[in-house]
Amino acid sequence: MNVAIVCEYNPFHFGHLHQIEQIKKRFPEANIVAIMSGNVVQRGEFSILDKLYKTKIALEYGIDCVIEIPSVFSLQSAENFSYYAIKIIDTIGCDYVSFGIETEIEDLISYKDFLLENEANIKQFIAKNKNTSYNKNVMEFSKQSYSGYSDEIFKSNNILALEYMKSLDKLQSKCKILPIKRINSEYNSSSIEGISYSASSIRTNLKLLEEFKDKIPSLTYEYLKHNSIQSNKKLLDILSYKLFVEKAELDDVTGYEKGLENLLSKALNENYDDFFENIKNKKYTQNRLKRLILNYILGVDKNFIDDIVNADIEAVRLLGFKKNFDLSTINKNCKIYSLNRDLSKLSDNYKELFEYDIKVSRLIYSTKKVNDFYDFPVIKK
Repeated sequence: MNVAIVCEYNPFHFGHLHQIEQIKKRFPEANIVAIMSGNVVQRGEFSILDKLYKTKIALEYGIDCVIEIPSVFSLQSAENFSYYAIKIIDTIGCDYVSFGIETEIEDLISYKDFLLENEANIKQFIAKNKNTSYNKNVMEFSKQSYSGYSDEIFKSNNILALEYMKSLDKLQSKCKILPIKRINSEYNSSSIEGISYSASSIRTNLKLLEEFKDKIPSLTYEYLKHNSIQSNKKLLDILSYKLFVEKAELDDVTGYEKGLENLLSKALNENYDDFFENIKNKKYTQNRLKRLILNYILGVDKNFIDDIVNADIEAVRLLGFKKNFDLSTINKNCKIYSLNRDLSKLSDNYKELFEYDIKVSRLIYSTKKVNDFYDFPVIKK
C-alpha cells in the first residue's frame, strides 16, 4: 500500500513528522510517497532549502519515496497546484492521500460539496466583484449562501485540503483521503513559541536558529545552518530589466490580469526596497504577485499551463527513495525520469515542463552547481 503526502517541507518540522507518524500508526506496513515542491514553493518564493536537502531530510524521517512537483505548478494558484499534485497521485496509483486539516473532516467534506455544486455561481459572483481577491470573494459568497459557514474553514491547511478533495472528485479518483488534524500553532504563525510546528515561524526567525535548534528536527537544523537559500534580491533586477529594457509583455503569462504591469512598474519606480509590501492590495495578495513575477521571469505561458494540466501526466521526476522501496508500485501509467539526459525521451511539452526546473535552479545557483545538481543520481537511503 502507498500513502501519498503533498508537501513543500519549507522546511521540515515536527508537525510534518507527526503526520508521518500518524500514517505509520494507522498503516504500519504502508509506504509513504511525498509529492513535493522542489526549489520554488506556492508562496511564490524560493524554498529555504533546495530539493536535494529536502529529499534527504524526508527520507531520513520516514518518507519512502520523493517525487517532485514541477516548478511551474508550485507557482500556480492553490487550485492548479493541488489539481496537478492529485493528478500525479492518481496517475501513479496511490491508495490514500494524507493531508493536514484544522477543523473536523465532515465539515470540510460538506463544504467541498457546496463549492463543487456552486462553481458557476461563484464565478458569476467573482465577475461582479472584480476589485476583491478570489479568496475573499469565495468567503463572501459562502457567508451569504452556505448554512454551515465558519471562518475556521478558511485556514490555510483547510483551503488546500478542500482543493485536494475537489480534485479527487473531478478526476473520479479511487484514491481515498487520510486527513490528519494539525497540532499546535497556526500554519502561517511567525511566533517563535510555535516554531516546532510552523514552517513560517522557522523562516521568520532563522537568525535565531541556535536558540531554537532543539525545537526542530536535528537534520533540518544542520542543513539550515549551512545551506539555507536567502531571498534572491537579483529577481527584482531581472524584473526591472524585463519591464523597462526588454519591455516584455505580460499578457500571456500565467496569473496575469490586465493592468498588473502598471502596478509592478510603479512599485519598482517608487520604492525598490519595499517593493513586495507596496504591490499587495485588496485584490492581489503578495503571494499571488510573487508567483506572477517568477512566472514572468521564467516565461511561463498560460496556454502552456492549460495544455499540461488538462493532458494525461506523461512523466514524473524521482528525487529519491529508500532502497527497499519497490518503484514498480508507482510506475503505473507514466514514465519515471531522474537525470537530465532522460529529457530526450519526453514529448516537447514535457521537455519544456522539466526545463523550467533547470531555469529555476539557474536563478539560484551558478551554472556549475546547476549542472552538478541535474546530473546527480537519484538519492537512495
